[in-house]
Amino acid sequence: MLRRTADAARDRGDWREAVFAYRGYLTRRPSDGRIWIQLGHALKEGDDLAGAADAYARAGAVLGETDADLLLSQGRLARLRGDEATAVARLVASLRQDRNSPAAADLFDEAGSPGFARWAVSHDWRPVGRVEHAATGAAVGWLAGAGGTVEFRQAGCVIGTAAADLPRPDLARAGLTDGAGGFSFSLSGLRPHPETGWSVEAVSQTTGEPLLGSPFDAAPPLAVQAWLSRPTPAVATNPGDPVLSLIMPVHDPRPEWLAEALASVAAQTSSAWELVCIDDGSSDPEVRALLAVAAARDARVRLTTLSPGRGVAGATNAGLAEATGDWVAFMDHDDVLEPEAVARLMEAAALGPDLVYSDEVLTHEEADALKHFALRPAFSHDYYLSHPYFVHMVAAPLAAVRAVEGLDETLPISADVDLILRLLERSRTVAHVPAVLYRWRTHSGSEGHRARDQVTAATQAAINAHLARLGSSGRASPGATFNTFRIDWPDDGAEVLAIIPTRNRGDLLRQCVESLERTTPTGRVRLLVIDHESDDADTRAYLAELASRAIIMPYEGPFNFARMNNEAVRRHARPGQRLLFLNNDIEALDAGWIERLASLVARPEVGVAGATLLYPDRRIQHAGVVLGLGGYAEHIHKFAPFERGGARNSGPDCSLVATREFSAVTAACMMMRHDVFEAVGGFDETFEVGFNDTDLCLRVGAAGYRVLNDGQTVLLHHESATRRGTDQVRHPEDAARLQARWGEMLTAGDPFYNPLMSMDPAAPEQTRLCETTSPRLRLGPGAAWSVGELERKQGEGRR
Repeated sequence: MLRRTADAARDRGDWREAVFAYRGYLTRRPSDGRIWIQLGHALKEGDDLAGAADAYARAGAVLGETDADLLLSQGRLARLRGDEATAVARLVASLRQDRNSPAAADLFDEAGSPGFARWAVSHDWRPVGRVEHAATGAAVGWLAGAGGTVEFRQAGCVIGTAAADLPRPDLARAGLTDGAGGFSFSLSGLRPHPETGWSVEAVSQTTGEPLLGSPFDAAPPLAVQAWLSRPTPAVATNPGDPVLSLIMPVHDPRPEWLAEALASVAAQTSSAWELVCIDDGSSDPEVRALLAVAAARDARVRLTTLSPGRGVAGATNAGLAEATGDWVAFMDHDDVLEPEAVARLMEAAALGPDLVYSDEVLTHEEADALKHFALRPAFSHDYYLSHPYFVHMVAAPLAAVRAVEGLDETLPISADVDLILRLLERSRTVAHVPAVLYRWRTHSGSEGHRARDQVTAATQAAINAHLARLGSSGRASPGATFNTFRIDWPDDGAEVLAIIPTRNRGDLLRQCVESLERTTPTGRVRLLVIDHESDDADTRAYLAELASRAIIMPYEGPFNFARMNNEAVRRHARPGQRLLFLNNDIEALDAGWIERLASLVARPEVGVAGATLLYPDRRIQHAGVVLGLGGYAEHIHKFAPFERGGARNSGPDCSLVATREFSAVTAACMMMRHDVFEAVGGFDETFEVGFNDTDLCLRVGAAGYRVLNDGQTVLLHHESATRRGTDQVRHPEDAARLQARWGEMLTAGDPFYNPLMSMDPAAPEQTRLCETTSPRLRLGPGAAWSVGELERKQGEGRR
């Protein structure tokens, strides 16, 4: 009973209860080494690192010092305590005992970092290579040294090989490879063996030595298996339905890839399409024959031949000139449409938007060897400026595309992004179809792989031209990772009132204030500390010291975060100020962050700007709040690593490095204009502890303002890095109040979170790829109507 109680407390993140129950269990069964490890985990997550070390030591006395799981736990604890040498030694020892130990991720996911590089040269054991993952149709990993060949076996029989010749600069920096060494092996067509199931071995063909992570389970996630085997939907097409023109430039693709592309169009459940193929000077007779046969077989396939070729942009424009449909969409000659693509796009078009886009899946060279699902949010202009997060699949009225004169043929690359930006400028509304409609085949010969620097320069230029046409003063520069951009906006220099509530913990307050003063220009910030009945002598002394350069506002009575902040604004804020709500356990890292947030909220369309916050161990604590995640509201990407391979972890679809819209951000670090705060009535004081910031942000969004989280602004949050219960568990009254006020939005789903994604933060694999959900409308940069009118329009479309 005690063990079940402890496990349940662990699963819901109640570490205090878990520790109490595990200890009770161990008083009766002290020889259960696995539960000593569980106790150590609970103590570690509850910030009792010394207690965790003792629990792990007790586990070692029972299990022995060579247990792989125990060594992994000790290594992770040592890293938290800053003892890198011990951490590395324990993690390596765990891998020596079990090459499938998760310790590989702890070490190799930070390949190229100083700690990893020191490990690589200071230990006498070096792995032959590693299978990093094999979850979506391909086994991906690397071989050490000068590369070679990886051999894959199922039930002892060779099922294929892969050359380890893909670039891996992260491993080269760590001294493990000569620059290449990466491999990708398609698992397409693999079926479970009667005796060994989905188990596959990966070995070095040269030495026969198994790789780390081998054998591995090659079974696709259940959600992916269900999606791949889903029945083809039946959609009736009525005469007179709007027709979608699909434009496909063709220039010497692999014939088998072109055949797949053509077949995927022919298999559409809706017949309301035409395919305009532009043979852009192909020299392969098999390619020319495939196109001719397709056009002869189906009158909806129209073929135009260009000689000489005009390039992708020119060929696409030639297709636009030939198109006769009502709407137009674009596809590459080596990609694949899902059967319902035309039907779902035109379903969204019926709502009257000016642009439609969908989700997609990136594949390896085989179209059913899936690589990454791009499950997107509803439209966010700021997100698109930071990271042009969709180019497939996009549809627009043919007249609108012709009105902007199609693709710019002077652009050698990124012409598709440039076209979307020009269409967005005229878009009052943009629709997102939450469905995977497109398979984007990625391969080393694609233009984006060959010309990453040119892509960055061309896309940056396209974004800056777009901003200029909108009359905006924002300017784009390269971002933290490939295909991301930092947009800098003018800072009007308005004074910032920084409001910091505190009760005791003078050490945290001092660290917060000193970091604030160290990283902000003199005179820019007016500091206000809300003293909630501090009775600690050191804290009282520090507050007295601060009184000469800060406002110290006493606050008495029960804790009410919303009320104390409202009171601070009522008493001390001035019109035109920026309000910065800040927890006392925030530590600023770099200069410029205040100016960055101030420049974002200076924009009239922005109501709130939040920051990306890190736990002290440099995992993500906050990068935006999703309504409904984990029940009511939760931070997205919580506990994700901030860095990988010595560089920023860009996160899914670059979400961790972008500036993008969310429904809410945390008031642990949140800036807004004074007039916006006043317009929405400030914090709702009935939310005494939890969800007051979420509610405030939702009201700001409902008033028509954007709520942004900035991936460029990064601070430390010295909140305990624990998986403790979220506010709905710790503050059920506030959770019930959030449900009562925002229940309709909770039911409809957060627009900035894809409805196909898991709502359980602990189970991200629980995607719902087979679900059919309605298109989602958002205002575009060319919007002429209000948020209320948009909601009415979307409601009419649903009816």
